[in-house]
Amino acid sequence: MTQRCTVGGELHGPEVPFCPEHLCELAPYAPGPGGNGPRPDGTAPGPDGDGPQPGGDGPGPGGDGPRPDGTAPGPDGDGPQPGVPVTTCWNCGTPPASETSTECLAPDCRRPLTPPAMLVVFAYGQVEIAPGGQAELGRHGAYGRLFRSYPNVSRRHAVLGVDPDGRAWVTPAHTPNGTFVNGDEIPAAQRSLASGDRIRLARDAEGTVTLFPRQRNRTPE
Repeated sequence: MTQRCTVGGELHGPEVPFCPEHLCELAPYAPGPGGNGPRPDGTAPGPDGDGPQPGGDGPGPGGDGPRPDGTAPGPDGDGPQPGVPVTTCWNCGTPPASETSTECLAPDCRRPLTPPAMLVVFAYGQVEIAPGGQAELGRHGAYGRLFRSYPNVSRRHAVLGVDPDGRAWVTPAHTPNGTFVNGDEIPAAQRSLASGDRIRLARDAEGTVTLFPRQRNRTPE
């Protein structure tokens, strides 16, 4: 079961006993009221919060929820919308206080309501990337704390990124222990990603990808 830091709201895997960044307890993670928040594996709970909703090409009724590739179908379910409104916090599933709220009001979350373009949850923390952004993964750098427990992960192992148009990708570095997507080792070349993909660095450092559809900008209250 996925767990969440009670201080910063970061998600962690079931094998982590406490938050390595804040040195605090972890609480079981579950979507917000109604179970309508995105799960770390990229799926969307159904109306009862237990399983995916039936429908056409998305988890929402009639296929009008976000597709696995992170795009949002239009009113007829066929084409992407220019943006979708924020109905729940992407991190904890809590509904916003109002249409103009910009921050989640859950005390253990307090994250901006506009989600990143890509979220990758590893056992010791998560990586969030905005459109047009990149993140270097490995035992050194900004996300080194996520991989220091894995000696077979290289100091600079792979790069995650999201293009301005929303396409997500991973590019492995030339490392002896490899980078894997859904169990298959990939060459040192850019590989596109979709929601639900599992990225593994070396043997054990595995994370799950969630892509979010582009959401409308929110005006501060």
